[in-house]
Amino acid sequence: MKTKTKILKVFAIIAIFLASSHLMAQTLSSNAITQTVCINTLAEPYEVVNNTTSTYTWSIIDQATGLAPPAGVADITVSANDWFINIDWTTVGIYELSVVETDVATNCSSVPIVLTITVEDNANAPVAINPAPICLNDPNPIMTATTGGGTGSGVFNWYADNFGAPGTLLLANSATYTDPILYPTDGTYDYWVTEESSNGCEGVATQVTITVTPLPAAPTLVNTPYAACFGEPNPLFTASGSGGTNFNWYDASGTILPLGTNTPTFTSTESAVSVGGPYIYYVEEVVGSCTSPQTQFDFTIHPPPSTPSVTPAAGITICEGDIPSDFIANTGGVSGTFNWYDVDPVANPGAVAIFTGSPFTPNQTAPGTYTYWLTETDLTTTCVSPASTSTFTINELPLQPTVSANPDFTICDGEPAPTFTAAQAVGSVGTGDYNWYDNDPALPGATLLGTGPTFTPALITPGTQTTFWLTETNATTTCEGPAVSFTFAITALPAVPVLAINPVEICFGDANLPFVPTGVSSAGANLIWYDDAALTNQVGTGATFTAPVTVVGSPTLVSTYSYWVVDQPGTCVSPSLQVDLQINPLPTPGPIWHN
Repeated sequence: MKTKTKILKVFAIIAIFLASSHLMAQTLSSNAITQTVCINTLAEPYEVVNNTTSTYTWSIIDQATGLAPPAGVADITVSANDWFINIDWTTVGIYELSVVETDVATNCSSVPIVLTITVEDNANAPVAINPAPICLNDPNPIMTATTGGGTGSGVFNWYADNFGAPGTLLLANSATYTDPILYPTDGTYDYWVTEESSNGCEGVATQVTITVTPLPAAPTLVNTPYAACFGEPNPLFTASGSGGTNFNWYDASGTILPLGTNTPTFTSTESAVSVGGPYIYYVEEVVGSCTSPQTQFDFTIHPPPSTPSVTPAAGITICEGDIPSDFIANTGGVSGTFNWYDVDPVANPGAVAIFTGSPFTPNQTAPGTYTYWLTETDLTTTCVSPASTSTFTINELPLQPTVSANPDFTICDGEPAPTFTAAQAVGSVGTGDYNWYDNDPALPGATLLGTGPTFTPALITPGTQTTFWLTETNATTTCEGPAVSFTFAITALPAVPVLAINPVEICFGDANLPFVPTGVSSAGANLIWYDDAALTNQVGTGATFTAPVTVVGSPTLVSTYSYWVVDQPGTCVSPSLQVDLQINPLPTPGPIWHN
């Protein structure tokens, strides 16, 4: 506690009276001199004008009791020179301090000089409430004190520690105080306020603490799309700070944006329908009552690249199984990257490119018409152009046709060449345009022998065969289907049967001898016997044949009988061999002569 009332040094007056004469001192009133001090005033000094030939005796009387106060109430400390003392005033009351001078030479003492001293109680500690915490850089709060009661007079004094030594008086005689200096950092700042009594006795100080809360750090933006491309949705900005979610968003004019209060995310109000920027925005974080510094960020809308073109512009058309040519991408005027899609990337956000770069080879194999979309991405802005489209058509091949032959695919030597007839397979997309080849047309070197539904080949060497190929073409798409192969063969005729004995001769009346051929292809098992050269009347089969001629008793039947035999081991018949049965007449004997 600091005592504001200073003790009046009245002893100069006392000294004047003591120095004049004892008579004059004795005539002074005992209450002529008064003083007021505050309780707990320690080492309060009192002195008289020193007469070097005298000694001085000091005493205190408590007016309430008429007695000297007990120890600890008003204790006198005499200095080495008894004309000077200190008194500790520790108890409220009214006291009489007296001093008597004694002349050392005469031993005569003066009339006591009395000083009436009132020891007054200090005022109570005032009432003061800590202001609500403030944020760094906020205006300093007002501190207010009210009387603590007792002897308090409503006079308040304010002291500091942070801006001066403890106990430094900042402001006197004021119920309020606001520090004029802004707080340089966050933390706590302490002040003390006291109240005085009507006599200036200052009571115990009440501490007042100002809490300065640090400001949140300026927020950062997470994955900030500082730029967007024309036609894209407005970007979503996301702020990150001290862990809270209270962020405020402002435009360049400092106006808080709609739907931009107390939210960590904000969608730009600049519609991406026109190229422009940069558009300037600010974001701040609010933590409790404290607001962070603002973070500025810019947003720009870039123009998209021009639509790239594709060569060939008319698209690519192939037949099923053919190898397609390439699509070539042509830039829209930027240094960019080409991306190919099999779905519309605008209608299907998130579509993944099936190929990047140029040229692009279509990868479809099934018949049908396919559409590809091509975009170009600007390497500088990452903006994507509108998509151009290209079509890739795979025409279905006709199916393998079928082939029939008239009379057959294999003929015998000497027969006319057959006529082959083409027929469309069920479900074929062909138009009935047929092609006849001497080799598989899928291989190099095949020669087209004819077109149309029928084909008659040239005759070939007997005993050999030839393979031909037939395809069907779709005249609309010009696609030619796979070939079906078939074989044409000419079978050599069996050799003409051989008889070791021809004609076979018998005598009239003898039994018929069989014909026994040799050197036939099947040992005679496939021999057929006829009795006419036209081979219309079959009379036997097998390796041997006995003519069915009966001549016994019929001499008129003596003659030569002809038959024909062929060898037919398969479908082909050998040339015929004529065989003859000759019936010879018996001789007529002449007369018998006898010599």
